[in-house]
Amino acid sequence: MKRLVIALLAVGLVFNIALAKKKDKAGRLENGVYIDDSYNFSLPISEDVWNISIKKDKSPIRLILTKKVFDVPIVYTQDPGYTKTPKVTVYVDTTSWSAQLFVDSLLNDQFKSKQKKEILQNCEILYGDYKPKRKSKYQFGDVPGVLISGELQYTKQIPDVITDYYGGAIFFAKQDNNLYIFHLISENKYFSTEYEDFVTLLNGLKFGDGKVEKE
Repeated sequence: MKRLVIALLAVGLVFNIALAKKKDKAGRLENGVYIDDSYNFSLPISEDVWNISIKKDKSPIRLILTKKVFDVPIVYTQDPGYTKTPKVTVYVDTTSWSAQLFVDSLLNDQFKSKQKKEILQNCEILYGDYKPKRKSKYQFGDVPGVLISGELQYTKQIPDVITDYYGGAIFFAKQDNNLYIFHLISENKYFSTEYEDFVTLLNGLKFGDGKVEKE
């Protein structure tokens, strides 16, 4: 009898720990759709295309998607691990500014803030000698916002010195006081292909009830 009680307590403890971990997640996957109740949005994600990592609910990083299959530059054929894996980071923060004004502050070298520093650290394409190529109003599905894209030069020694570029795009959308940031980065020579999958991904983006800010 004593062993049975101990076994039941152990099962209950494992169940409670698993439940606590589930509640601690930023969101959940249901039938191929990421649902984030804390920030009121959903995003269909193909598990055939993306590896999905859902972060903790307290983190501004809601999830990170990495491509399962991608091209490797010829210079990295012998060391494919040096290739930048195509990655999408979903980041949510709060601001009273419009998405357009917030983007301008991120691109302004003279503007400094703790919030900006944290965002730049997670938006790799902007962290360094960023070369802008595009900034415009854009709409994915029913969600309007601001889209920017550009290149970032990098140098690696493996052992030869390799200098090339990463390509990236970031979509900013605003609902109420929440700023939603969707950041893509990949090897620049394959960026056009990766951007197509980025567009497919974000065309499924939906917000729940709330005021979506038009830019």
